[in-house]
Amino acid sequence: MSYTFDIGDDTIWGPANSVARIFIGTVKALSDEYRIPSGVGDDLMGMVEIDPIAFSGFVQRVLAERAMSLHLYKDMMLDGVLPILVAMADRGRLGIVGGTPEERAYLEEVRARRLPMLAPSE
Repeated sequence: MSYTFDIGDDTIWGPANSVARIFIGTVKALSDEYRIPSGVGDDLMGMVEIDPIAFSGFVQRVLAERAMSLHLYKDMMLDGVLPILVAMADRGRLGIVGGTPEERAYLEEVRARRLPMLAPSE
């Protein structure tokens, strides 16, 4: 079994159940911390709808927080989820861009990894 994270009719990610639950919990914590909606909808029996506008703003905010952070542990925690957020946004063609040299460098590094974001049918 796995989850599906969808934007409209397109599945942008299909992780295993435990991975999805950890991801959703982390996103919720970041959404609460930064007081910004994540765009990640409710878990409806393993199907999660993504609001592309809210999600794009959320990813941009987490990227900005990571780029300006000077805290080792915060960096490590954000580095655990931000590459997945960027890969999901890229797969959904949401146009995440870096507004500062630090943000652009981070995006370049993450995108060079080419994280596989396989949907269940792939």
